[in-house]
Order: sequence, then C-alpha cells, then structure tokens
Amino acid sequence: MNIAIEQEAKAYLQKSGIRRLLIDMNPDMTNSGCGCGKSKKYYTPYIRALKENESYKNLKLIHVDDTQLFLSPKAIEASKEIVTIRLETNFFIKNLVLDGIGFIVED
Repeated sequence: MNIAIEQEAKAYLQKSGIRRLLIDMNPDMTNSGCGCGKSKKYYTPYIRALKENESYKNLKLIHVDDTQLFLSPKAIEASKEIVTIRLETNFFIKNLVLDGIGFIVED
C-alpha cells in the first residue's frame, strides 16, 4: 500500500500545525426497518488529526513526508494499493478526504 498526500492537503496540514493523522474505520449497522433481523455491520473510512497525548494500540505507523499516519487494521484491510489524502472544500469548510479505502460489510 502506498499513501500519497496531495499538495493542497500538505499545505493545509502544515498551516494547521497537524503532524499526526488517524485513519480508521467507523462501525455502524444497516437497518432494513422490517424487523426481520437482517441488519449487517459495516465500516466506513474516516481521517482525523491526532492530539499529541492521544495514542491507540494495534495501529500501524507510516511516515509520509513529515506527517505520521496511524492506520487501524480494518483500514489496512479495506485499502487499495494506492491511498490518497486530499483536501475537500465546501464553501468555507475544509475537510481531509480519503481515496482508496472502501467500505467493509460483515455478514
């Protein structure tokens, strides 16, 4: 797996003073609404900044340029060969977005 950070995202991270990022998967349940018990657990990828005193077990550390990326095992499992971190701007709100990590659905 190769991880790339696009130039706009690098500039945003540098300006914000962010040096550590967490890439993890958010668990949730599907809901068919019929009460038949066919709900499934699924995971969606997310990325966020890590605080200096924040730490987690079982995360893989990857260095990209001057940024430390901490990836969960589920995020590694769902990742494609190339993962890209880019900056998305909606009006005045800026968010980091992941490309190359998909959903995981469990039976």
